[in-house]
Amino acid sequence: MSERDNRPTWSGSRRHYEVWFATMSDGRTGYWIRTTVHGGPEPHARVWFARFDRENPSRIVALNRRVPMEAWATEPDAVEVRAGGVVFASGRLHGAIEGSGHRAEWDLSFPTGGPTYRLLPGPLYRGRLAPTKPLSPNVDTDFTGSVTVDGQTTSVEWMPGQQGHLHGRAHADRWAWAHCSAFQGEGSESTVVHALAAQGRRGPITTPFTTFVGVRWRNRWLRFTRVSRRRDTALGVWRIDLSNDRYRLTGAVAGDPALMVQARYEDPDGAPRWCHNTEVGSSRFVLFERAELGWDDVADLTSEGTTHAEWAGRTPAPGTFAPHLDVG
Repeated sequence: MSERDNRPTWSGSRRHYEVWFATMSDGRTGYWIRTTVHGGPEPHARVWFARFDRENPSRIVALNRRVPMEAWATEPDAVEVRAGGVVFASGRLHGAIEGSGHRAEWDLSFPTGGPTYRLLPGPLYRGRLAPTKPLSPNVDTDFTGSVTVDGQTTSVEWMPGQQGHLHGRAHADRWAWAHCSAFQGEGSESTVVHALAAQGRRGPITTPFTTFVGVRWRNRWLRFTRVSRRRDTALGVWRIDLSNDRYRLTGAVAGDPALMVQARYEDPDGAPRWCHNTEVGSSRFVLFERAELGWDDVADLTSEGTTHAEWAGRTPAPGTFAPHLDVG
């Protein structure tokens, strides 16, 4: 069940990091809220907030703050993570962060209870083969409440999005991630696309890109997987063309760099990763089903501003981005 998969896994190991996050967008405004905990020589937590504005990039605000472990707490019998007054709980997000001339506050609720979606094949959630284990306890939900940024309060009413939880010992070297649960187009009702392409390292060897895509269509999940040396992603662009025995998915994810936030992540050993995230991206997919004479298109999925996406690697991408400001 979803809430069991939100429970913390960290037991104090120095080689561990863990993330709870929520993303949401109504096509014009998007939000990205995270709580993280890191092992390493100096264990600590961190809280993150970002607002995106598709019509006015100057209104993008992104803040994060380090929280000492004495201000970190979890509930043993419930999903509730608290970091310096910020709460990430079952069906509830509440907190505030201030610095660099900005202040953000949020109080949001969301329905829970559906089954967790796991992007990776089952065996990768056991053992140490996958350095990070992504879970989507609430892969399709809606957020309600309010967000206040620099004194201006916005009412949030059933804004579509998702809530995820991941943990592991290290980030991938490079990855692209995307999610959308608010498509327009024929056959799009209740459809979700959830995707990850990642490249890692095994000692001195760089692994191929492994791509996992899940499509919830007509209340069942269709899975697509590929391992390839070919890179299908570049900053703001991700072309997808995958098939299984019965279905084929083609399309693309797009993110405008002017609407991205650049955030610095760290592995438990301090090695950096640079994430370029947008919560107001777009995507277009066509789903085909195998027929006697070829492929029949069965769903045309279009998202304008309701796709959540990020591109990340070991170095920051060149260009000018809204920074995710570390405010202490």
